This record gives sequence, C-alpha cells and structure tokens, in this order.
Amino acid sequence: MAKKQLQYQKIEDYIIKQIKNGKVHRGDKLPSENELCAQFNVSRMTVNKALTHLTDQEYIERIPGKGSFVRGPRIERKIPEMLSFSEEHRRAGIKTEAKLLHYSVICAREVPEIMDKLNLKENDFIHYFIRLRLGDGKPMAVSYNYISVIKVPYLDITYLEKSLYQYLEEKLNLQLAYNDTTISVVMPNKEIQKHLEMSEKRDVVLSTHISYLTDNTPFEYTETYYHADQYSFRYQCYRQEK
Repeated sequence: MAKKQLQYQKIEDYIIKQIKNGKVHRGDKLPSENELCAQFNVSRMTVNKALTHLTDQEYIERIPGKGSFVRGPRIERKIPEMLSFSEEHRRAGIKTEAKLLHYSVICAREVPEIMDKLNLKENDFIHYFIRLRLGDGKPMAVSYNYISVIKVPYLDITYLEKSLYQYLEEKLNLQLAYNDTTISVVMPNKEIQKHLEMSEKRDVVLSTHISYLTDNTPFEYTETYYHADQYSFRYQCYRQEK
C-alpha cells in the first residue's frame, strides 16, 4: 500500500516541478507563505516546513523580510581541471552565453600588477575585455580578462561572445597547458553588483587565474566574479610522503 503523501511534501513537489519544468527560474520570487497557505489550505507551520526542506536541498533561498527565491543549479568546478566557463556549464546542462561589455588594447604600464603577472615590459600591450557570462539567460558571472598581445597578436572580438579557449586552440592553434588559480570570497563593488543584477550587496566568489602555454609562459590573467550561491569548488589533496 502506497504511503500517503504529507501536506508539506505536496508543497515541496509542486515547487520542485515548477522549477524543473521551467515555470519559474533562478531569481524568481515564490508566492508568500500566506499565499501558499491559501493555495494548499494548510497551516503556516506546514508551509514553513516545506520551504525549510527546499532551502536545505538548495532549490530556493529565503531572504528575511523579502521572501523566498528560486536558486539556480550549483555548478561544481573541479580544481585540477582547466575548463572554460562554457565547458563547465555545458557539463551541467546549462545553455551559456557571453556578452562582451568592453574591449580595448591597453599599455602594460597602465596595469603594473598585471604586467608583472604576465612577465611583460612597460611598453608591451594587452588585450583587455570584460565579459558578462550568462547561464540560461541569467547573469552568473562577470570576467575581467587580460591577454598578452605578444602571445596573441590578433584577437577576433566576435569570438569573445563564444568560448575563448576554443577560439585560442582551434583558430589560433595555441597550446594551452594549465592555470594557477586562487579562489576567495569578497564583497563586490557597485559595478559588479550591477552586472550580476544583485538586489543587495552580498559576498561573491572571486576566481583569479594566470593561464600558461605548454612552454610555461603566461599569456592570460583573469578575474571572474561568481554568484556565491551557484558554485561549489571541488579538489583532491594528496599527502606527500615524508
């Protein structure tokens, strides 16, 4: 005999189906607790239990004083892998886009910290561009990219709204080897908040990396700011023999 479904489970199942069927999307606000009480003819305690379970399962996020909002799927990044934004999201079944917000060629002396990271001289030049990364049409990350003109003399900016690594490897025949990545949690400035369409100032995940070619020379430095609730980072550690 099938076990009777509890009232709070009916609410959970309803909201999960709404999310999976695309009826509601990441960032959408769910009906209020009072509205759910009326819709399912249940007590507020029952609605609260359902929303708590959905929060624990990372389907929704509850913001005090504002309500409950749909969360996007959490993207898992495996630290040892060198994947582009497009590649890692494709694995998760998410349709990605890149929107070019800015492109220019700058002199290395304008950004001395980047100049040092890319082993450049003051009079060398750098491709500098900003890209908004979208997942299923929603802002997920914003990237600030610096690429050495010495290593990449020509850059077709039409490809900057596609997969950058695919372009570098397939069109320019560059041999990408590895990157050196640092991950931290930071408070975003107003520009990043605007790009990520953040309604309030909250922590974001900052991933900075220097990418290297097979001859161990650096060619790219990137800072990418991610919505903190959409990513998890996975890595394996090995204990060295003494």
